[in-house]
Amino acid sequence: MRYIFPILLAIVPGVAGVCIFGYYAFVDWEALQKAYDRFSEVVATSSDLSLLFVAEAQQNIHRVNLFADGVWTLLSAILAAIGLHTVLMLSQSRSLR
Repeated sequence: MRYIFPILLAIVPGVAGVCIFGYYAFVDWEALQKAYDRFSEVVATSSDLSLLFVAEAQQNIHRVNLFADGVWTLLSAILAAIGLHTVLMLSQSRSLR
């Protein structure tokens, strides 16, 4: 019974968060690569500043999204690690008794 709470409140949500946010980080990584390629193409072919600003803004949107997904992935991994540490400490204290 002592192990159920850390598993349900920390390990399961942490692992789920790593899977979900990690997946979307890879999706945003692909979108960033496409946006960067478009930005590089605009820089090389056009001298219109408004077009350049739009391409840069689209690229920066994907950079921010990728950063946020990466942060949430790492925070979820920390949550899962805290839950795992709690379970291990509970089992260790039980074996010492």
